[in-house]
Amino acid sequence: MVVLFRILPRQFEENSGESDVVAFTKGLVAHAHLTQGDIVTYNKDITNINAVFTSDGKFQVQVPGIYSFHFYSLSRSDSEIWLEFRKNEDYVASIYAYTASDWADAGNTIVMELQAGDTIFVKAVEDYDNSLYGAAGEIYTTFTGELMFSEASGFQNSQIKHSAKPKKTFSEAMGTHEKTYSLPQVDLNNLCIHFVVPQDGTYMIHYNSLSELGMEMWLELYLNDQYINSAYGQAPHTWADAGNSAILDMKSGDRLRVRGRKGENIVLYGQPDEIYCIFSGVMLTAKNAPAAGANAGQIQAFAAGLTKNQNNGVTTTKVTWDKVFTDHGDNFNQTNGVFTAKVSGVYVFNYHGMGQQDEEVWLELYHNYIYVNSLYGHATHGWAGGSNSAALYLAQGDTVYVDMKDHSTKMFGDADQIYCTFSGYLLAPMVKGSPVVGR
Repeated sequence: MVVLFRILPRQFEENSGESDVVAFTKGLVAHAHLTQGDIVTYNKDITNINAVFTSDGKFQVQVPGIYSFHFYSLSRSDSEIWLEFRKNEDYVASIYAYTASDWADAGNTIVMELQAGDTIFVKAVEDYDNSLYGAAGEIYTTFTGELMFSEASGFQNSQIKHSAKPKKTFSEAMGTHEKTYSLPQVDLNNLCIHFVVPQDGTYMIHYNSLSELGMEMWLELYLNDQYINSAYGQAPHTWADAGNSAILDMKSGDRLRVRGRKGENIVLYGQPDEIYCIFSGVMLTAKNAPAAGANAGQIQAFAAGLTKNQNNGVTTTKVTWDKVFTDHGDNFNQTNGVFTAKVSGVYVFNYHGMGQQDEEVWLELYHNYIYVNSLYGHATHGWAGGSNSAALYLAQGDTVYVDMKDHSTKMFGDADQIYCTFSGYLLAPMVKGSPVVGR
C-alpha cells in the first residue's frame, strides 16, 4: 500500500485568478473494448474548467501544482477491467475488477505534484482484454481531476517542510524501508498505519484497496479511537476492489489510521508495478480560515454516511444519510439528503455505496435534476459496491444529491459498518467565467 499525503491548506486569496482554477470530469457514454494497451478516450465532458487535453486523450498540465485525480470504471457483464494511471509514460497506479457472470466496479484516487507540460492519462494494460461499460444514461467509467494548490499559491513554503512525509508505505510505518513501495500480500490482522496530523484543519481523505486472490478485503478508517467508515470486498476465485472517503475536522497530534477489521483474515494485493492500495489525504483548509475580506466564510465542506439499511423510498428515491461527519457552511440537509450551494464555485463530490447481501446497489449523482454519473455493485453470493466522483460548477442555490436508480437497490449500513458515504467540498469560489458543464 502506498500512502500519499499533502498537508497544505486550501488558500482563497482575494486576488487569485480564475485561470488558476482547473477541474474536469470526463465520462464514457459508449462501451469500449480495449486490447492493445489503448488510452481510455472518454467521450463526454461532464465538466471542463481550464483543463487541456491532447488529441490522443491525455490531460496536459498548464498550471503547475498539487493535483488530485479519481478514476473509476465498471466492466461489462462477465468481463474484466485492468487499467493503469500514468504520469507522462511512468506507471503510477492500477485498478482491477472482475465478477463472474456480473458487472464489476473498481477505482482509485491519486494525489501528486505536477509541472507544466506533464501529461496524465488512463490506459489499458498491454495485450489484455478490457471491456468497459458505457451508455448515455449510465456513466460509470469516469476520470476526474482538480488542481488543489497552484504553485503560485505558495505550496512550496515552510508548511510543506514541516508536514509529514508526503509518501509512506506500511513498511515505512514499521521502520523497515525508506522508499515508496507496494508490499505484496500485506497481512492486516495485526498491522495498521498511523498518520499523525501536523496542523488543525479540515482534511479530505481517500483509501482504496484490492484483496489478494480469493481473500477478503475489509478495511476501517479510524480517527484516534473513533470509527469513521469502512471498505469491504470479497469475490470467490478473483480479486476484490473497494474504497471509501471522508472529510474530517482534525487537530494537531490526532492519529488517522486505516486498519484491518479485527478478527478477520485480511490480505491485500500489491506489487511494485501493480499498485492498487492507496491511502491519500489533502488539507482543505487550516483551522484559522479567513475571517474577513471577500472570501470570508467560504469554507464549504460536508461528509455524511449511512448507519442503517436503506431501500427505495415510497415518495422519493433520494438517499437520506443518517450520520453527518462534517457540514461546514450548513449546506447539507440531512432530512432529504440534498446539498445546496450557498457559494457559487467549483465543487468536488465523492460517493460510495454497498448493497445488502446478494442484493444490488445502483446509485446516481444529480446536479439539480440533471443526471451526472452512476455507481453499480452486485454479488450473487455476498456483498458488492461501487464508487464515483465528479467536479461540478455550482451557482448559488444549485443542488446536488444521490438518487437510487430503482426499487431493486438495497443499501447496507450499520453503526460500525459505514460503507455508503457522500461528501463534497468547495474547490474554489467563482463568480465569473464560462465553465463547461454537462456538455
